[in-house]
Amino acid sequence: MLALLLIVSQVTPNPVDLKIKVGDAERSAIVYRSNSTKPAPVVFVFHGFTGNAKHAAAAYKLHEAWPEATVVYPQGLEVELLGRKAPGWQIAPKMQDDRDVKFFDALLSRVNKDQNANAKQVFTCGMSNGAIFSYVLLAERSGDLAGAAPVAGYAAPAFRNAPARPILIIHGKGDTLLPISLAERSFELAKTNNGVTEKGIEWIPGYTIYQGSKGNSVIYHEHPGGHIWPNDATSSIVKFFKRLTGSE
Repeated sequence: MLALLLIVSQVTPNPVDLKIKVGDAERSAIVYRSNSTKPAPVVFVFHGFTGNAKHAAAAYKLHEAWPEATVVYPQGLEVELLGRKAPGWQIAPKMQDDRDVKFFDALLSRVNKDQNANAKQVFTCGMSNGAIFSYVLLAERSGDLAGAAPVAGYAAPAFRNAPARPILIIHGKGDTLLPISLAERSFELAKTNNGVTEKGIEWIPGYTIYQGSKGNSVIYHEHPGGHIWPNDATSSIVKFFKRLTGSE
């Protein structure tokens, strides 16, 4: 029984409720620390518009799928999108004085300092508005990121001509909130940024990988659902990030 409890505690560590001051605002995040003694990859998971960090952790469970990584679920502040106000993220650089980009900077600095992080293995992913913000980070903070995996989002205009970075794009063909055409456009931008000229090949069932001339891969997946985080998204994202760390 004791051995079983030890295994469970390693797979599902207790989260840390992190509070951090950014400008005049107190920001927060839920952090699941790596169970490894080695410098750990760091994954930021940004919730969607109207969502929250607690729900993202419970729904997406990247910390359970990759306990060797430190997984950070940040909490957004109120933003106005789609004609209403709710927790979310800036969708372009300079919005709200870049408060969310500055929040990312502060969180990354704290995690690098306190969590035995591998600063060369930092990843971002997110759902919907959180996916859009991940594209913003690819444009504004590419030097800090080793890869990204946006789900049900689209690329901010600043993503055009962003530095090459590996990316996995997941989107639903039946998405009526953010149509699949937005993902297709984002995919084309990602291929251009990464110097993709060759045809793709199957990576895993339903996912196509394109190798870029700049050494960065673009993986694209369309599922039949709508504006959702599909059931296989977490495992696919973790597999992708592990591939980039050389642990897959």
